[in-house]
Amino acid sequence: MTSTFYPPYHIGGDAVHVKYLAEELAKRGHEVHVLHSLDAYSVKRRQIPRQAESKGVFTHPMGTPFSLSAYEAYVFGGASPVTRRFHTLVKETKPEIVHHHNVSLLGYKILRKRSSYLNLYTAHDYWLICPQSNLLRRGNRICEKASCIFCGLAYKKPPQLWRYHTGFKEAIEDIDILIAPSNYLKAKITHELPIEAVTIPNFVPTPPNRIAPSEFSNYLIYVGALEEHKGILLLLEAYKELANYTGLKLAIVGDGMLRRKVDRLIHEYALESIVISLGWVDRSLLYALLRDATGLVIPSVCPDNAPLVSLEALSVGTSVVGSDRGGLPEILSTLDRELVFSWEHNGDLRRAVGFLLENYENLAKKAYKAYRENFSAEAYLTSYAKLLSTHLHHETSQCRKPNEPDK
Repeated sequence: MTSTFYPPYHIGGDAVHVKYLAEELAKRGHEVHVLHSLDAYSVKRRQIPRQAESKGVFTHPMGTPFSLSAYEAYVFGGASPVTRRFHTLVKETKPEIVHHHNVSLLGYKILRKRSSYLNLYTAHDYWLICPQSNLLRRGNRICEKASCIFCGLAYKKPPQLWRYHTGFKEAIEDIDILIAPSNYLKAKITHELPIEAVTIPNFVPTPPNRIAPSEFSNYLIYVGALEEHKGILLLLEAYKELANYTGLKLAIVGDGMLRRKVDRLIHEYALESIVISLGWVDRSLLYALLRDATGLVIPSVCPDNAPLVSLEALSVGTSVVGSDRGGLPEILSTLDRELVFSWEHNGDLRRAVGFLLENYENLAKKAYKAYRENFSAEAYLTSYAKLLSTHLHHETSQCRKPNEPDK
């Protein structure tokens, strides 16, 4: 596997998915190697944590002086140290399958096939068709017409001219099949690129058997980065009216560029008695907060693909209220479409939360069922194994000599 980030050197849920998948495959007897970028993490976070154990998985962190490989990959589409390391790993491990994930700061050049392995790519975001990876223009509008160079300049980032070169297109053509966690994302990418794709929803492992009480009650919870595209500012603006209507408090779990602004708005809106900002919390407390919450609210402005926290909430029987952006409606529809709201319609968030309260017990049962049937490790790996079996057989057939019988 290849992934720009891999825990503990990670920022978002895409890297967590890679770890979950790698460890589940290792538990089932597969030999799993993961190439990831220390350089990318040091650029984003500066402070490097101690390497955590990844059960049964061989990790190959990529580091260069001054984190140059990450900058080189962004500007030129690839970094020679990364490409050489990838080629060496392929030669040494002789993989049957190479599964790429977020390779934005490893570079597209490793998407090119180096032997006869099955070449997979999971699109955790819109990077293949969007330099910003989020399909947004000016921070909150979904991009409908590509103008990537001007958009990049607006974000104060250098243009990625390699996106217009034949090498990038040829690398994409080397992908045997793209895995999309949502039909929405699959449709967006296949509309722009001639690539075979399949939808397999993401998964999260079974929650811990014992979850201690969180000591909170009667609240909604927000979990995620404190950034404008996640909708946290709109949520705070709407929450005073929502709290008066529902009587629910709000717990905010997360951090980000808007942390100070969020704290200031809580004070300006006089929400101190009903909103608490907890920052990031450890996994045990997060599961406790999710389980004890009346509901999880995901107010995204960006077209979120498949937030893992929504699946974690379902795994502990907590319902989710979310915006009508990206792949969120597909997840929420496994419970009830009425849990989806639109920021374009005044009062729609209040309507969705009201529906949650009126149907709380029934939705809790549906949450457990939706998790087991759609978002558990067993559900994912059943679809994944079927995909691998089908395409590995196809690759073998393609390589078979004329008139050679089936084995």
